[in-house]
Amino acid sequence: MNGLPRICVSKGVQPGPLELQGSQARHLAGARRLRDGDAFLVFAGDGLEYPARVENVSHDRVIATVYDSVRQEPPPTPEVEVWCANVRVKRMEWAIEKCVEAGVNVFRPINTEHSARGKELSLGRHDRWRRIAVEAAEQCGRLYLPVITPVLSFEETLKGWTGTLVIAHQEGRPWFDITAKLPKHAPLAVAVGPEGGFSTVEIEAATQAGALVASLGPNTLRTETAAVVAVALARS
Repeated sequence: MNGLPRICVSKGVQPGPLELQGSQARHLAGARRLRDGDAFLVFAGDGLEYPARVENVSHDRVIATVYDSVRQEPPPTPEVEVWCANVRVKRMEWAIEKCVEAGVNVFRPINTEHSARGKELSLGRHDRWRRIAVEAAEQCGRLYLPVITPVLSFEETLKGWTGTLVIAHQEGRPWFDITAKLPKHAPLAVAVGPEGGFSTVEIEAATQAGALVASLGPNTLRTETAAVVAVALARS
């Protein structure tokens, strides 16, 4: 069933009748041009995916039948977080989308001493970030939805963390030198700084809390690029 449209139904899914309205119905009827009898997939972010078939379709309403689950997966391990320094709106949205595709479990936007601040912190912006994450999950085939947290300071985020933390820094040890110290099942977070990098005070606070400092490669990466690379390395 590869290539079929996928829709996340956050209220939950079970075999039987299903009604979709609003943007989801418009996506299936308009962008994907589904008609009566066409198949698509539905999931709720709980590790199960169900096949469904359109019974009736209009511009903003789709009536479908959901059949027994066809795919089931356990939660991925380890749980991977990325702490991404706040950047400009479009760049942050790109980072969220691509980190979800790469397999992040939790995306934490953070304010640092050198990071951008402003309208990115509004409640409406956070809601949009979550919608982007859901759409990315639909597109890439994952069965568990990522968590997009509200923006906190690096200090606040560090204070509440109990797992393994890696600080991405160009002068850190090569990534593959630290892989033996990374957990196979326990939570793992990688913190990515802004254009100016983490401050000396922030790095010192993290290392005193037990963080590892590692390089993501020889080149200087934009924050959003580094975030995606960090997730891919953690997942590898």
